[in-house]
Amino acid sequence: MKRTLLASAFVIAAGTAQAEIGAFVGITYAFGSNQGMGFTVQATSSRKQDKAIVAAGVSFYPLAAGEKIGFPVGLGYQWKNGVAVIGYDLLIKKPVVSGGITDTRRRTQTPAGEGGNGLEQVEDGPSEGGIMPPV
Repeated sequence: MKRTLLASAFVIAAGTAQAEIGAFVGITYAFGSNQGMGFTVQATSSRKQDKAIVAAGVSFYPLAAGEKIGFPVGLGYQWKNGVAVIGYDLLIKKPVVSGGITDTRRRTQTPAGEGGNGLEQVEDGPSEGGIMPPV
């Protein structure tokens, strides 16, 4: 069990060393157990929207008769401020599905003549015409 947790931590650390790490808060459900619905907080491998991600975190099952804490890891997809993950809980040893809200970013095209290379990462938010000017 400790080897699995340690290996998972190294895989997540290696994947996030190259990208901006994200996080989400949401709900989770463990299949084939009596855990019921739970709350989850998970780190994601990226903050970019419309991208596949790897996620890992902690879940709390308030209505569970037995183990109330879980450590889910999984693969998912995130879109504008939302995420869905299918994975496996290492502590309760059951498959899980999670979903929640996140703060994503998108890549937009900026004019190359303004001191940039034509691509600049900007935060997704309200703007005129859907493109925010560089700050």
